Amino acid sequence: MSQESPKPKRQRIVFTFDNAMVTLATIVVIWLAYLIPQNFDFLDPVGKALGDVDLTDMVFSQFRNDQRSTVDTSIVLVNIGHASRGEIATILDRINEHNPAAVGLDVFFYNPKDPYEDSLLAASLQRTQNLVMVSRVDYKSSIAGKAIDDDAGAFDTLVTSNPMFQQQHATGFANLVIDQQAAFMTCREISLYDSCAGRLEQSFALKLASVARPERAAKAMTRNNELETINYHGNVESFYFINLDQALDPTVSLELVRGKVVLLGFVGDNESDATTEDKFFTPMNKHYVGRAFPDMHGVVIHANILSMILADNYINTMPFWLSIAVGLFILCCNVVLFTWVYEHIENWYDVIAVVAQLSQSIGMLFLIVLVFDKFQYKLALTPAIAAVFVVGTAHDLYQDSLKKIILSLYGRLKQRRNSATSHS
Repeated sequence: MSQESPKPKRQRIVFTFDNAMVTLATIVVIWLAYLIPQNFDFLDPVGKALGDVDLTDMVFSQFRNDQRSTVDTSIVLVNIGHASRGEIATILDRINEHNPAAVGLDVFFYNPKDPYEDSLLAASLQRTQNLVMVSRVDYKSSIAGKAIDDDAGAFDTLVTSNPMFQQQHATGFANLVIDQQAAFMTCREISLYDSCAGRLEQSFALKLASVARPERAAKAMTRNNELETINYHGNVESFYFINLDQALDPTVSLELVRGKVVLLGFVGDNESDATTEDKFFTPMNKHYVGRAFPDMHGVVIHANILSMILADNYINTMPFWLSIAVGLFILCCNVVLFTWVYEHIENWYDVIAVVAQLSQSIGMLFLIVLVFDKFQYKLALTPAIAAVFVVGTAHDLYQDSLKKIILSLYGRLKQRRNSATSHS
């Protein structure tokens, strides 16, 4: 009676020593690529330039069409240009006549100037209902001109206007999340609230929302995000806009502001002014690579943040742990693929490796843009893209060099152990 020949054991292609070593080698290479620019000063400008590139900027600057960027009718921008304090008082009085939902004043009045105009402004501010004045969270050492450490901790000073103007009005900080040491950095995120001098301070936009739509402000707070990605609605043309001359002209009706949130701030000396004063780079910049000229004034950025809060229209971001998990999963899949190709169809290894890396990289970049555009969800696939980019080199490095070194060391250790055993 013939016996059946035993079935061959299924070869493991996933959990192997070689795959584990290639995975480890890839992680080490990625870690070194991240670490080196941070520890060599001559590479620092390169790191900052690359750090300011975000693929999702294309969605704001290139893909947002007119249908999706309609005018936000809940917000009115008023350009005060370089108006005098007396003129600002006149504008505030005219606006206050029409009962706006809230009024935000994005300008500091640090010191007294002309007594007559100061008294007019102070009286006008006192009469303005639902007023929020701008503030700034800062450090005492920074105000004194000293350098600030990265680990300085919570802010310890709230900078406001002079008491004669500030009075008892509500404040909201106007700090934007940008690198103050690199003027080319883009404003993509905002801190809606922060700790300052032992109390919780709200941002300028969030404070205005809490006055006009308290339920929307409460919803923003419950998200518990240290930073929010700004869902930009548009530039000046995406909001109701009143220029300085119109705001001062008694023949021009300001009925438009009734029931709306009004933001007063600097938007140039005229609507088409090309000044860089109080102007920042944003994802709305048409030149999303190699930006040369800032595109949005600070008060317009605050209007975009406020629009996001009032519309409950946030951008959600992939959490860090999920980004790492996805990156490890993609890395392991590629290691298994590369190892199988290397062992079974070695002649095609280089071709398949290049095609696999290129197609996956392009596919993930396309997926980032598509998901952000359609679902307003920011995929954090940098670890996955880095893994795909490096895994081929790490695999070759292991197969050509590291594997031989590891086997040689293992052989020597085994020989020494056998020798020690025989002598004992």
